Amino acid sequence: MPRHVVIIGAGVMGACTAYYLTKNSTDVEVTLIEKTDIACGASGKAGGFLAFDWNDGADIGELSRKSFELHAELAQELGGEKFGYRPVTAYSVLIQAGKAGGKRINEVDWLLDENVRTVELLGTKKTAAQVHPGLFTRHLLEVAQKTGRVKIECGQGVSELIYKNKTVTGVILEDRREIKADSVVVCMGPWSGQLPLKGRSKRGQLPITGARAHSVILQPEYKFTAQVLFTAVTEGKKSHEPEVYPRPDGTVYLCGATDNEPLPASAANVPVDPAATTLLQNLAGKISLQLSTDNATLLTAQACYLPISRDNTPLIGAHPAYDNLYIATGHSCWGILNAPATGLMMAELLVDGKITCLSPKTAKAVDPKDRC
Repeated sequence: MPRHVVIIGAGVMGACTAYYLTKNSTDVEVTLIEKTDIACGASGKAGGFLAFDWNDGADIGELSRKSFELHAELAQELGGEKFGYRPVTAYSVLIQAGKAGGKRINEVDWLLDENVRTVELLGTKKTAAQVHPGLFTRHLLEVAQKTGRVKIECGQGVSELIYKNKTVTGVILEDRREIKADSVVVCMGPWSGQLPLKGRSKRGQLPITGARAHSVILQPEYKFTAQVLFTAVTEGKKSHEPEVYPRPDGTVYLCGATDNEPLPASAANVPVDPAATTLLQNLAGKISLQLSTDNATLLTAQACYLPISRDNTPLIGAHPAYDNLYIATGHSCWGILNAPATGLMMAELLVDGKITCLSPKTAKAVDPKDRC
């Protein structure tokens, strides 16, 4: 009889877990439960920048390298042009707005030359890439659904888990329907910390919070090259660090710093601060004339929450207090990058009982044991 896995959350972690479960096993059926909609949070509103070696030296260094390689494999196998995958060149740029005298910028021809103080290469097309997070998440789920072993339920969140002693045996939805499961995987992003757990755990809930980040999507008249910028823009005593991601579809995505606005009840209720998105649009014009309000149309002004763990390392693995309960969340700003390797790790753990795609050292570093 096929094993039944319930995944809570239809973001990129849930999508990658469902994809690798159905790709690497023929006797697993998946029910994916989403309160709002597919890729409705950071999985649809993040920038989608992918870096091969930027996390070297951290606990997730090997995870990021493996996941970067998996992104390239998925693009090759599934047609990366469908979800905005492409290699890019990445630069660090220091901009002093309103100061004339900057040198001609040969590396990035769309920069506002007179404002640029320095340009530094951060990544080449061998070590940097990008993907459209929302398209990527949806495409993986479409592929998984074609196996006939994935069912997606949107519109109902999980109100509580079902237990038999210390073993999780299913979930109860907000409409009080029960769904039985052999395993339950929590992929709720920043909302993972709001899932109520029995008092058997140390704190009664997962140690995950959310940090709000704003972004805008612009439609310029100019066709930008495959170059992404990590900028520091100073104007007088003020300084900002917007990130600029031109996309293959001709749009340009910009995001800014995070803030501490409290997490709402669902992704459908994320508040957007107009001052934050207006600031991003104004900063865009200081980075490039092609992104000024005269030359680029504002398509989207939005915000999302990044899932943050207590120690800034993702939680990937089995919950230490409950059998058959698994966790894949807390990836902060590297969620899109690290999603494929996370999904593969979860699939291995659920099917084979152990993680083999990464070293035991890395698996131990992200294991929720002693961290929940």
